Amino acid sequence: MTLREQLKAGVASLAPVALGLSAFICLGAGTALAQSTPSPSDFLNAASDPANWILPAKSYFGNHYTPATQITPENVTGLHLAWKTTLDDAGPMENSPIVYDGTMYVTTAHDHVYALDAATGKVKWEFTYSPHVIAFAANRGIGLMDGNVYIGTLDGHLIALNAETGQKVWDKVTVEDTANSFYTMAPVPYYPPGGGQGVLLLGVSNGDWGGNGKITAFNPTDGSVVWSWTSIPGPGEPNHDSWGGDSWKRAGGSMWGGVTIDTATQTMYLNVGNPTPDFLATVRPGDNLYTDSMVALDISGAQPKLKWYHQFIPHDTHDWDPPMQPILFNGKVGNTEEELVATGDKAGNFWLLNAATGDLVDHTAVSFQKGQDTPPSLTGNYACPNTLGGVEYQGGSYDPATNAVLLPSQNECGFWTADKDAVYVAGQFYIAGAFPKLVGPNTGQMNAIDVSTGVFEWRHHFDLPNYGGALATASGLVFSGNLGGTENAFDTQTGNILWSYDTGAYIQAPTEAYEVNGQEYIVVASGAAGNAAIPELPAAGQQSIVSTFTLK
Repeated sequence: MTLREQLKAGVASLAPVALGLSAFICLGAGTALAQSTPSPSDFLNAASDPANWILPAKSYFGNHYTPATQITPENVTGLHLAWKTTLDDAGPMENSPIVYDGTMYVTTAHDHVYALDAATGKVKWEFTYSPHVIAFAANRGIGLMDGNVYIGTLDGHLIALNAETGQKVWDKVTVEDTANSFYTMAPVPYYPPGGGQGVLLLGVSNGDWGGNGKITAFNPTDGSVVWSWTSIPGPGEPNHDSWGGDSWKRAGGSMWGGVTIDTATQTMYLNVGNPTPDFLATVRPGDNLYTDSMVALDISGAQPKLKWYHQFIPHDTHDWDPPMQPILFNGKVGNTEEELVATGDKAGNFWLLNAATGDLVDHTAVSFQKGQDTPPSLTGNYACPNTLGGVEYQGGSYDPATNAVLLPSQNECGFWTADKDAVYVAGQFYIAGAFPKLVGPNTGQMNAIDVSTGVFEWRHHFDLPNYGGALATASGLVFSGNLGGTENAFDTQTGNILWSYDTGAYIQAPTEAYEVNGQEYIVVASGAAGNAAIPELPAAGQQSIVSTFTLK
């Protein structure tokens, strides 16, 4: 069954799988699932559920697309603020709220967790945390399974909280080196189709600090390791020779944007971060695999197996990795429907690959590009985009009605310099040069890219970066927030902005949709600018805010 057939068939198509999983639950293999958290079949059917948002990008497909249809191009002008909740922890808000059965779980920059009433915004419980921050404060959300809320922290802990009360169930350091490793990614619950032990998938962020990236499957009962896959091939492994000398030992390849899974084939698609040291690539000769790549892993066995890889930028010198979660979908290329996987990178590229083989289908530049073939020098040079330009963390969505990928991108340039050498110091950036000096103007756009041709169906330009990702709806809308704090609703067909709202803080988080008691809501978080600060930003508050909107 194709991905499109799975989506159309909805719950009914997965009934045999759900039955097997239900039997697994009833048999009591491990801890029985609490009603306060989704079942295995809920996760498998997440794409077709308009009420709940239980995975960071809606479903395992990585596609920020909702089948909800109450809010339309015709009535979106009636959208108004339903509730706004201000949270205690100040900092950038980058989290994907998880919504299940009327409760919304949100995180803040310093790993605080809040359970909110999704209809009113009232705080049900709060978990506070004081992490050691290695580099910057950001958290992109929680995982919800087995009666618990799970969060990865900025100091390398994986913590389980009771979903009903917020009380700590267990707390475990799960990184190998707390001097250079931490978590910003949301843990992703995954149950193998047909029954089996559920796991939490979590990638470590350590590459720019002298570590090597890794995706790990943890046992949700106690945080023990079920399996792991390292993004840098060691001695004796295929493509180890893409690293000169001993450069592979502190090579980078962090996991930032989450995991996308084809549950029918148990294939996981994963974007891998940039190589290190940043800016001085002469100390790491070679293509530096599997950095700046998408990899497809077979996760059906006891250990993941690499099916294919596609490297977007070999021997990256500018920190231009693909930070967003891949989007998996069936789309039409020319006159042929294909199973595709799409992503974007910080160099300002949109990439479309064949999901089965990793072969390149199409490539479109979505940002202003300059000086990309020239590495940073000792005296300095200009290159575009900057390290926070191009396509960023929150990603986009595929709209089947228009056969288009909706994807925000940024136009930022920088003045780059390199040092003569790189020295690793535990707990510090492993770079050989300064982060580039920002050169404006700093702008952004929302892009609608025709999958069939790779040509823009439309583009909407903003005078500020548009970091907030894209949420497409079955009713013909695209929601996204720009860095200035304005949440916008676009007409999917034309790109015209039909509705806007100023949240009062800076938006770097994705927009989501859910329902409570049959009523549809739109939600987005906003907060401080953090590392995304630019001179053009308007005056805005530094509070952390969750804003929701509805028609009633």
